[in-house]
Amino acid sequence: MQLKHPCILVVLCASAIGAQAPRATAAPEIFAPGVISGPANDGAPTFTPDGKTLYFERTGGSWGFIMESHLRKGKWTNPVVAPFSGLWSDQQPDLSPDGTRLVFESSRPAIDSSGPGAPKAAPYANVLWEVRRTRTGWSEPVRLPATVNISARVFKPSLAADGSLYFMAKLDAAKTWRLYRSRYQDGAYQQAEPLAFSDGNHTDVDPEIAPDQSFLIFSSAGRAAESDSHEHLYITFRAGDGWGPITPLRYAGDYDHNPADDGEAQLSPDRHSLYFTSSRAAPIHANRTRAEAAKDFARLNLWDNSDNNVWVISLAPWLEG
Repeated sequence: MQLKHPCILVVLCASAIGAQAPRATAAPEIFAPGVISGPANDGAPTFTPDGKTLYFERTGGSWGFIMESHLRKGKWTNPVVAPFSGLWSDQQPDLSPDGTRLVFESSRPAIDSSGPGAPKAAPYANVLWEVRRTRTGWSEPVRLPATVNISARVFKPSLAADGSLYFMAKLDAAKTWRLYRSRYQDGAYQQAEPLAFSDGNHTDVDPEIAPDQSFLIFSSAGRAAESDSHEHLYITFRAGDGWGPITPLRYAGDYDHNPADDGEAQLSPDRHSLYFTSSRAAPIHANRTRAEAAKDFARLNLWDNSDNNVWVISLAPWLEG
């Protein structure tokens, strides 16, 4: 979970990962450094079905924007604030698999009180809102119903192809974050229910559901080891009406270099790659040359400053297995 505004090598036992030994992939690569991954806090992007437009979050100490960028001649354009964002603090956008809907978290009030003579707004909350694609662009944001916004702290939406919505929430009396699903039936979001494996014994955050709901990726703290407070990536596959073993998404250097929280998982349009948000930094070597130091300094000015950036890994070891 990467909330930036008013938001060790570990031995993994069989009980933590099921019967399988942990798979791993290569070290992650920084995504679009200096453009998407910049000097602010940048969150993992969500893509249109053709992969040519993306939306992502860019946040500071107390404010967040949803940004838009386009792929042109193999490069991502300098991002601009999305037309539905900017007036209130927004983050964590997620596009539906068909690209017609976008759900995001916002601190905007239930009634916009920014204009003169506007009605009194409901209390602020960090909850989910939705915009829909129209002939002329995006619709005005609409706050999702109480069947989804089950508390004043609801974050990281993820839409399945049938409209079902997965998200994280923390109820008023709860000690930890849990993962929930709201089924979409007859044009309406049904009452959200917690996922069975997210039982409150761990901090589970940032779900990302496959369009066909065949697998789910999320972040969790405390599953690798009780002494490890960092949030790491996990995957679970559909098993009948429930979910199978919780398996860590391991990659080279994930635990033993600059440990950081890895969260806000987002799938690529082809579902073969995973984008995620992390404050990890590139390794710095001692006794470097002045030329190497100059490159490190240039990278620091672009993105490598321990703020959140976007990283990408391959999902092949888990999907092919």
